[in-house]
This record gives sequence, C-alpha cells and structure tokens, in this order.
Amino acid sequence: FSSTTSGGTWSSSDTTIATINAASGLITGVAAGTATMTYTVVGTGGCANVTATRTVTVTAAPIAGTLSGNQNICVGLTSTFSSTAVGGTWSSSDITVATINPTSGLVTGVASGTATMTYTVVGTGGCANVTATRTVTVNPYLTPTINCGTSSTTSVQFNWSAVLGATGYDVAYQINASAVVNVGAIGNLLTYSVSSLTPGDNVTITLTPTGAAGSCLVANTTTCAANNCTQPTAT
Repeated sequence: FSSTTSGGTWSSSDTTIATINAASGLITGVAAGTATMTYTVVGTGGCANVTATRTVTVTAAPIAGTLSGNQNICVGLTSTFSSTAVGGTWSSSDITVATINPTSGLVTGVASGTATMTYTVVGTGGCANVTATRTVTVNPYLTPTINCGTSSTTSVQFNWSAVLGATGYDVAYQINASAVVNVGAIGNLLTYSVSSLTPGDNVTITLTPTGAAGSCLVANTTTCAANNCTQPTAT
C-alpha cells in the first residue's frame, strides 16, 4: 500500500489476517479474511494526528487436491476420476485417446494410447489457478488367433499364440450341432485337441483368454474339421 502523503506509518487492524510493514506498506497475507490498514501521519505544532484507512481481503489459495481413478481402461470402457478438492473442472490432453466429462470426471477410452487428465481449480481474489494431473492409458482389446493344427479322421487340434496379458485360457467346443462342451480352464496351454470324432466332423472351439481384473481380453472362435476317409481303389 502507498499514500500520496509521506512521513506516515502503517498498521494492521488484525495481524492474524494480514501484516503490513510500518514504513514500506508491504502487506503479507496470513489467513483468509478482511483487515483494515491504517496510515497515520503525526501532527506537529499542535495539529492532531490524521489517518486514512484501506481494507484488504486475504483469500485462501486454491488447492487442486489429490487425484484418484483407474488409470488403465479398455477402448470403449470408462473410469471415473475424482479429486479431494471441490469446484474444479476436468480436461483431457488428447480427446482422440480419451475424453473426460468436465464436471463428473467420467473418462471414456476412445483409442489406444495415453492421455493426461488435468483438474483445474480457478483462483479468486488475486490467487492463481492451480492444477493437478493424472494419466490414463487406453488399452486395445486382445484376442487369440486360432489355427487348425494336425487333424486325423478321429481328432482335430487347435493351436494359438500367447495373448499379451493372459494368465490362462478357458475352452468350450461344439461338435457339429451337438451340445456345447464347457471344458473350462486349461492353464497356459497353447494347444487343445478334441478326439473321438467321426470322419468329416466339424469342431468349433471358443477360446477365452483370462487375466487380471481390467485386462482387455476377448474370446475368439474357430472351426476345424476331422479328415474324411480316403476312398479305397479296387485293383
């Protein structure tokens, strides 16, 4: 603070809110609230002291808080980010990877990649805006590619490559139009055979990779056929 009159001194009505340097007028905010700053010029030659006052409002600095929310999601799925602070808005660094609702913090995966979510709390009373950030990685769905292996007239074999993130596989199969056989978990095997077939039987397998919660793993289906008998030739 300053005055057009020199030679005076400054004082604060409440130093728990704001202090002021008596000579320079430098104010330091201590806590949120309002205090009155008084400038006093001492009278001489029998003249009384004169004062002038000016109020100052100290505003608490905003905080962006601590952010939370699942940082790994699959394409098309959602996660909700939140902050321990209130009153802020959310934004995404790359909406081609993930969008976020400015108010609710609902993140939606759009495409594979990584985006930064920023929570901004607007400062008031001369305080600057504050931000906090949290990244989200959007993962693609992964599915096994199944191939037909060695077949005979009574069996078929299915092979596949390991799926990234899978800790095991569940198998179900169907022979022609018969009932589905649910085999269940087969561990980390990368092959499965179905036997006791008749020549020409079609076997459809459904292979489901399994993994940790949140893994972007989906099933795939393939059909392989048992060999037909070779017709004998009379000689």
